[in-house]
Amino acid sequence: MLLAMATTRNLKVKPVTKTLLAAISLLALTVVHHLYGAAIYATPWRHHVALIALPVLFVLILAYGIHRWRPSSFIGRSFMWVFIVLTLLVPVAWIGLFEGGYNHVLKNALFFAGLPRATFDRLFPPPAYELPNDLWFEVTGVLQFFIALYVVYCLLGLWKERRGGGCKRR
Repeated sequence: MLLAMATTRNLKVKPVTKTLLAAISLLALTVVHHLYGAAIYATPWRHHVALIALPVLFVLILAYGIHRWRPSSFIGRSFMWVFIVLTLLVPVAWIGLFEGGYNHVLKNALFFAGLPRATFDRLFPPPAYELPNDLWFEVTGVLQFFIALYVVYCLLGLWKERRGGGCKRR
């Protein structure tokens, strides 16, 4: 997200580029977050996120590139939809809402609100979930939710551009 914000603050950048940069930031944070979690909690199964996020990142970049290459063609418009749908499914829904929102924002809110341990363990069963005991792990987990909100904001800008009169190249 910092990359996306720093790049777009003083430049006139197309919404599709902002969306891509925000999605890259979220996917990169997610990979780092899960590799760190795998190391500190001795849970190597967390590595699977990198095996999913990296191919998604590749497809997003490919779809973006094809769209930017031929934005008004059938293939360019088709790959724009691939880009939008994949961004909504993986960075926004899976990582942002589920991983960031449920697994970290809600988990931390309920934990620090004093939810009874038995109820907490039913909602967040071990060993898939850890009690909040590592600041870096929890902060990076929560950040996924807020970066996903920024991705949604970028997608809305992209949608407004698409609905507002075609695709103009800059």
